[in-house]
Amino acid sequence: MKLVLLNSTPVRLLGPIIQLLSVLESQRMLLLRSTLSMTAFQLFAAATGALSVGLAAAVTTQSTDVDLGSGIVAVLAIGLVIAVIANGLFTWVESWLSHVLAYRVIETLRLKVHDAIERITPAGMKRRRAGEVAGSAMADVEALEWFYAHTLGSAANAVVGPLVVTTTLVVLVGPTGFIALAGALALVSIPWLFASLQARQGRAVRSELGRLTAISFEGAESLREILALGLSARHVDEVRTATRRLQRRKRSFALRSGIETALADAVVAVTTITTLVVQADRVAGGELAAGLFPVVLVLTAATFAPAVAIFAVAQKLGDVSAAAERVMEVIRAPSVVADPTGFSAGGDTAASGSAAADSAHDPHAADGSRAAGAITFADVHFGYTPTEPVLSGIDLQITAGETVAIVGASGSGKSTMGALLVRFWDPTQGDVLLDGVPLRARVGEHVRNDVLIVGQHPYLFRGSVRSNLLLANPDATEHQLWTALDDAALGSTIRSWPEGLDHTIGEAGATLSGGQRQRLALAQAFLRDPAVLVLDETSAHLDAVSEAAVGDAIARRRTGTTTVVIAHRIATIARTPRVVLLANGRIVADGSHRELLASSPEYRSLLGHPAAASPDHSTVLSSSAATAERR
Repeated sequence: MKLVLLNSTPVRLLGPIIQLLSVLESQRMLLLRSTLSMTAFQLFAAATGALSVGLAAAVTTQSTDVDLGSGIVAVLAIGLVIAVIANGLFTWVESWLSHVLAYRVIETLRLKVHDAIERITPAGMKRRRAGEVAGSAMADVEALEWFYAHTLGSAANAVVGPLVVTTTLVVLVGPTGFIALAGALALVSIPWLFASLQARQGRAVRSELGRLTAISFEGAESLREILALGLSARHVDEVRTATRRLQRRKRSFALRSGIETALADAVVAVTTITTLVVQADRVAGGELAAGLFPVVLVLTAATFAPAVAIFAVAQKLGDVSAAAERVMEVIRAPSVVADPTGFSAGGDTAASGSAAADSAHDPHAADGSRAAGAITFADVHFGYTPTEPVLSGIDLQITAGETVAIVGASGSGKSTMGALLVRFWDPTQGDVLLDGVPLRARVGEHVRNDVLIVGQHPYLFRGSVRSNLLLANPDATEHQLWTALDDAALGSTIRSWPEGLDHTIGEAGATLSGGQRQRLALAQAFLRDPAVLVLDETSAHLDAVSEAAVGDAIARRRTGTTTVVIAHRIATIARTPRVVLLANGRIVADGSHRELLASSPEYRSLLGHPAAASPDHSTVLSSSAATAERR
């Protein structure tokens, strides 16, 4: 291990920690009160020790017939009682305040991380492992909670406490009282000699911990696939390798910490011995009263108490700094989709500010009215990277209440159009408009109140059927819940379960079949009743009967709801009044299912229709349906 004894990078170590303080500005007064309480209880603890020794010395140096209620003894006794009571009181107050602060720090940081994830999703998450982000929200925040709630006060007290005690020592014994202060300063400076090394080690430990968390998280999420593919041994090897790498990093961290501790013990020992020798010599020479000798020793120890506490904190600064850096990386991650000025995700900005920013362009934002649902793609270009365009010059108008199927080969841009509709991304050129208002001029949160997307792999939360449905509409009545389930072709299944709506759903809907998860997600969408409903391959896990039932329900709900169906299955496409065909990021055909079969070779080829090269399409629906079911 390389020791960096001359180091000029303490700012690099403290930088992320200081930057994150701005996030915790709302807890500033609570932190101040906690710090003052900590300083008070440590000063009274030092006073308790000094007064105890002083009282004992005063009693032993007086004759046995002295009235202990008079003179110096009485003063010391009264002072000791006050110090003991005050010490107990401030110990309790500091403990209470520090715990309140700790929980508020955790709450604040985790909400900030959550708001950031919500703000940057999905674009900002594409290059991040879910487990590492979860690690930042949990383990990294826990490390920061310990620092901000329990050690910032110690740091302030490490300055105030020794100064007060040293002043007392100097008053009692003269300039030799500075010996203890010199030792305390030497003690707290030790970790800074290793600051550069500590910063590197902290980042390495946090990086490896994040890697291990990600592997464990992904393993738990994909356990079924791991077992099915016989990858258990390989996954165990990955976990073992990541664990060993983390252990090596932690051993290096512990080795440096051990060297620092050894040096600190040496400093304390040298300071204590020096104090003993110097003050004993002064007692022998008559320069110091013998009764003050034990008081000096107690105060010397009291000088070191806060210094030892801050030393322990400084030893972990590398780890805390790395945790702060990882959390700040998430919190300050740039958003690919920028909301209008005056609004911040997570509600940081006043509601009036967000409303003003949105209502300046959006007539529905000010009065909360429901959008009509008219959609326009105006010369829309988009690519996930500058060199790989996905959509090129899309021009499309969908009237309010219309149902349109968007079809095309894989990679043609269908799902991308759906993602643009809910403003997960903004076009690189052109605009997507809702009721004539560009979506980029609206707050993303408000867009998603009007436009709802149901994907092929919906996520369901652990709980009951009822609790998952109420997430979509907390005010829904029992009748509305059952109506939505019936429309999603799931009502009869739920009724057959003993618990009905209170049937327990495992995490991510693990206790449901793929089709049941899909239909429950559709029921959630029906409860939301958005102005625009985007169904992205939602029939993929449905059997033919359920698909037909869901299709009929969607048809009944067409009035007032614009529906965009992204699909491959012929039965879904054929049921849709209007079909838009994409190829290579462009619209190449637009019309009804029958019209496109008659006029578009690309459409016939996409469906695998046997008459793709023939003008005779009399057997279109039956043969196309059979082909689609085989696919």
